[in-house]
Amino acid sequence: MNSGLDKTMIHILIVAFLLITQSSILNPAHASNTPVIRPKIGLALGGGGARGAAHIGILRVLEKENIPIDYLVGSSAGAFVAALYSGGVSVDEIEKCVLTGAIKKVYKTDLSIVRALFIYLNRVTHIFLGKPFYAGLYNDHRLHHFVNNAISMSGGTIELTIPLNIIAVDLISGLPVVIKSGDVGLAVQASTAIPTLRQPIQINDQLLVDGGVLKNIPIEEVKKMGADIVIAVDVDAKLETSTPESFRTFEGIITRVITLGLRAQSKYVLDNADIIISPNLSGVGILDINPKSLSTAIKLGEDAAIKTIPNIRKLIEQKEKVLRVAEKL
Repeated sequence: MNSGLDKTMIHILIVAFLLITQSSILNPAHASNTPVIRPKIGLALGGGGARGAAHIGILRVLEKENIPIDYLVGSSAGAFVAALYSGGVSVDEIEKCVLTGAIKKVYKTDLSIVRALFIYLNRVTHIFLGKPFYAGLYNDHRLHHFVNNAISMSGGTIELTIPLNIIAVDLISGLPVVIKSGDVGLAVQASTAIPTLRQPIQINDQLLVDGGVLKNIPIEEVKKMGADIVIAVDVDAKLETSTPESFRTFEGIITRVITLGLRAQSKYVLDNADIIISPNLSGVGILDINPKSLSTAIKLGEDAAIKTIPNIRKLIEQKEKVLRVAEKL
């Protein structure tokens, strides 16, 4: 009798143990009674033309290292990458569309006599119609539709998996604009509309051009979204002395002017970031969309991101401790 009773009790204890263990495995947070607390991480992707390809390498490394991204803000080239990534397009797919020339087809920057003649055509329309087109050598919406189609294909509809803000500049008010909703592709086209190269984009009562003109690395906007940690990606070229021969072409002059403006901005805003990823992209030009150069930019972005991972992890741990203390108060 006692032996049978002992066996029965042993069976009951084993079953109870298994039920408790299974419950703990299926619901570990409940088992420990400790909610998972982590800081929200936001990414500010800056502009820099073709050098923005480095963003792709940086996103790849953050993914591999399981660094979560809760908010994305992009300006100019950063807006393009941020929009695709927040829309569910994989890093590999973004890289593919950049290296295969798909982006070149929808955002051509080469000049021609036909394009130059547009300037005179604009004058003619002013004479006969009294209302010329908005100034800019390119006015098509291929980039606009490309972004929306890419996002739609990744999930069937245009839905963002990561909260996204896009930066542009309103020519009418002379102020930066934060686009938080609406047509994603159109917002990207506005944010990448380099003045004189591309026509401004009209959205509501605003006439929008490249976000890099006034807000190239949108750190403050990431903070306003709610990020506890702001990672800023600076893809500006390092300012170096050039030669007179470099400015015999239209491309050489506009590249230099844009670089000067971007560097002047960066000096004042980067101090507000928690982490700065700044790959050395001095060998890649703003308008250099050669596949080899773009591939180099992606690799340099990866290398720069890998170096910052220890600092990112350390900062996450520090912020987690602060959040736990605040939770107990």
